[in-house]
Amino acid sequence: MPAIETSRSGRLHYRPLERVFLAITLVISLAVAAWGVWVERRPQTMTPLVRGPAGSLVPVVSSVVTEFDQDSQAPHQIQGSTSWLVPPYYQWEANGSAGAKLGFVRVRGGLLTVGVRAATPDFRGYFLTTRDPFPAGWYAHTWAVSPPAVTSGVGELVFAVQTATTDQTGLINYVFVSLVTTRVRGHLRSTWEIGYAYGYEKNAHSVILKKIPESAVQPQGGMYHLVIWTNGSTAYRAWINGVEVYASDTLHMQIAPPFDAYLEVQEKNTPYAVQYRRFAAVQAGGVLLRGLPARAEVLWQGHAYRPKRGIVVLPVSAQAGEATGRLSIAMDGKETGGEVTLWSGQELTYES
Repeated sequence: MPAIETSRSGRLHYRPLERVFLAITLVISLAVAAWGVWVERRPQTMTPLVRGPAGSLVPVVSSVVTEFDQDSQAPHQIQGSTSWLVPPYYQWEANGSAGAKLGFVRVRGGLLTVGVRAATPDFRGYFLTTRDPFPAGWYAHTWAVSPPAVTSGVGELVFAVQTATTDQTGLINYVFVSLVTTRVRGHLRSTWEIGYAYGYEKNAHSVILKKIPESAVQPQGGMYHLVIWTNGSTAYRAWINGVEVYASDTLHMQIAPPFDAYLEVQEKNTPYAVQYRRFAAVQAGGVLLRGLPARAEVLWQGHAYRPKRGIVVLPVSAQAGEATGRLSIAMDGKETGGEVTLWSGQELTYES
């Protein structure tokens, strides 16, 4: 069973005089962090997805996607918090019960590594979590490398979706998919566990809804594609490499939206590290194309679509997250097109 990560909020308790000092340093820290986020997200001229004789399709709404494709810089602590920023990934922060001395995050060679350097007698963990919550009913995705074996102890890869209100309420309610690796009588055993946790930080409880042997779902190219969907109250679904491994509409979870995602490691009696390639949070509904002329024809993955009131909706599954294929516009004997990757929930506008 995955350990309850009791330091998810990153909060500390201070005496009154310390609060005055920390209030000042926190303002400075938040200003620096906000500057970093602004640099990363400042309004930019969007590059057309496709451009040519028949016009252009320009992204105007994008899904939440983080590709861990830039090497990270040295982390720096957020003043007044136990959390750390990991440039250039300012939309994420690192924390965990292992603390910064034992826990670490880094991005190298297109992979995020989250680890605990040394074994501890009790469960300890470390994680990278989103700083921008997403709504209930979105699909949270991560692509995780098949985790390493252990010679002793327990190592866990954990993908969790948690209420973003923990700092205000103290509740750490969340759902999770985890791969627990250990040895039983000398034999390696890895088990998928799907469940949820609830309660306050000091006395939280977890519920295992289902266990699956790792062998039931094989990695693809050494990776596992994990997907979590929940409304936070009664419904929860999970997929591993496209296989629905759990579904229920009758739970009582009380996970208040909006949500944050956690890319996490847990260990007991062993150093352990896990790796992730990317993360995405997408909404259902396909890909919306706006502003199309009535005479235009849109071709996507071999199918033709005619606009209605200037709109075409392309089928891209939110559970799959993305789709790659040829997208083109044909009009007045001209054509614009190219190979693209589209994400569910994305919106594009037509420009002549």
